[in-house]
Amino acid sequence: PLSVAQFLSEQAVEKHGISSLFSSLKVVRLLRLGRVARKLDHYIEYGAAVLVLLVCVFGLAAHWLACIWYSIGDYEVIDEETNTVRTDSWLYMLGDSIGMPYRFNLSGTGKWEGGPSKDSVYISSLYFTMTSLTSIGFGNIAPTTDGEKIFAVAMMMIGSLLYATIFGNVTTIFQQMYANTNRYHEMLNSVRDFLKLYQVPKGLSERVMDYIVSTWSMSRGIDTEKVLQICPKDMRADICVHLNRKVFKEHPAFRLASDGCLRALAMEFQTIHCAPGDLIYHAGESVDSLCFVVSGSLEVIQDDEVVAILGKWSFKNSCESHFIVLQTALCQNAILMWANWRTVSGTCKCWMSMHN
Repeated sequence: PLSVAQFLSEQAVEKHGISSLFSSLKVVRLLRLGRVARKLDHYIEYGAAVLVLLVCVFGLAAHWLACIWYSIGDYEVIDEETNTVRTDSWLYMLGDSIGMPYRFNLSGTGKWEGGPSKDSVYISSLYFTMTSLTSIGFGNIAPTTDGEKIFAVAMMMIGSLLYATIFGNVTTIFQQMYANTNRYHEMLNSVRDFLKLYQVPKGLSERVMDYIVSTWSMSRGIDTEKVLQICPKDMRADICVHLNRKVFKEHPAFRLASDGCLRALAMEFQTIHCAPGDLIYHAGESVDSLCFVVSGSLEVIQDDEVVAILGKWSFKNSCESHFIVLQTALCQNAILMWANWRTVSGTCKCWMSMHN
């Protein structure tokens, strides 16, 4: 953009100079914008990035139009044929309004000098293009000559389309940014209505709400099973091995297992987040699952007393729990790796027979 402004300004001053030819070659730098256009698809799915990108595009378009608006005023303010200044040019009126008028040098060069500074001219040009593109238009800087009016009409047509395209999508972008938050609050409202409709006891209601809040905070509302169903079987196995890598690497039960066996087992494991105080097993409840404690701790309760605490990498695989109650420790959350005992046993036997 700066090369464009330099090129246009030098064209107005040096009509026959060789420097203007070399300056015009700098316009080729604008072809670099093609690289940006090819990368836009990578950022379309991110609402915040798209919003910042659209605002930058709007500012860049305003900058280019400001450079053109300044070039028109700089070209028309002085008539080279008659060596007179056009009093209806926006640059001449800007100079008068800020106390920096154009002056004719009688004793020296015999040309017009003075006028507003480059910084003031650029800021005023950018101010005019911004007010025109945003359809505000205060009117303190207005086109008066035919060239200025033609450019203003073209800029209004471009600006209306650009403004509608960019800022018309702001609502959609913000909805995408807060989609998960809205889904979270909608789920909480549905659960509250359900608990209120069926008059669930207060203690149980609090446990339900605590479980939902803690689970959402850990998973960020992402449905792991839904994501895995999209992937093919081989890729799904690789993802499951990655998700269960801590158990497979650190627990001694899987130390001698082959990669194929780990891939088969990983497909059967599920991650469960337990809130503080959640009951995992009740006394007398049949147990048909293999459970590993990945983080946190579990309390083993018998006769209302804590008789043991299961920490990290402990596992529970009893077929029936006659006398104990297993619950999450009241001070912290727990993450469990859960799998059906018969499925895991069948998988291990299958791989052992194949190995033999």
